[in-house]
Amino acid sequence: MTALMATLLAACGTAPTEPAPDGFYRVERGDTLYSIARRNRRSVAELARWNDLANTDQIEVGQLIRVRPPAGGSAVAKPSDKSEKPARQAETAPSRPPANAIKLQWPADGRVTGRFSPPSEKGLRIEVPANGTVRAAAAGWAIHVGTLRGYGMLVIVKHSDDWLTVYGNLDKPLVKEGARVTTGQEIGSMASAAELHFEVRGGGKPVNPADYLPARG
Repeated sequence: MTALMATLLAACGTAPTEPAPDGFYRVERGDTLYSIARRNRRSVAELARWNDLANTDQIEVGQLIRVRPPAGGSAVAKPSDKSEKPARQAETAPSRPPANAIKLQWPADGRVTGRFSPPSEKGLRIEVPANGTVRAAAAGWAIHVGTLRGYGMLVIVKHSDDWLTVYGNLDKPLVKEGARVTTGQEIGSMASAAELHFEVRGGGKPVNPADYLPARG
């Protein structure tokens, strides 16, 4: 669970208070990705790739930044190194989801207004009717409830060591952090018509939610 949460929190930019684990750096006030890279003798491109950062200008105080290559990875080759192109192709290849699949139900009624298209769109956007509710796509634990820049009010549900679902842009959470949730349980509300941001993460990486949701008639 610890490794999975570290990956998710680094990607989402939350700011826990625990010390940074080995190989990571916790962002402090005044830091930039450039200053962190320089301090750790890395390049901005390396840190952006290892942390799945689409915008290198957006880091937050408390965010975990990986400053060493992931297990099995390596530092980026210098531009003069002929091996640079193959290395980039290997690192940008899509990650495989966990072998154990997960079955989900739709988290809300409404039409899909945005589809999975990383890195700009890491999940689905669903237009929820006014006074609509958001439901847990599967049973699990509410491991995070709170606001986060870019996600608004956010609930993260952990289903197993491999699978998480993320529910962003809520008007109000209906579950407390640490609570057990059941499939279909209401975990958030939308007071006015708005778009739910729904992500599915397998092994800490965003995957296409449509691959795990039933077809709509």
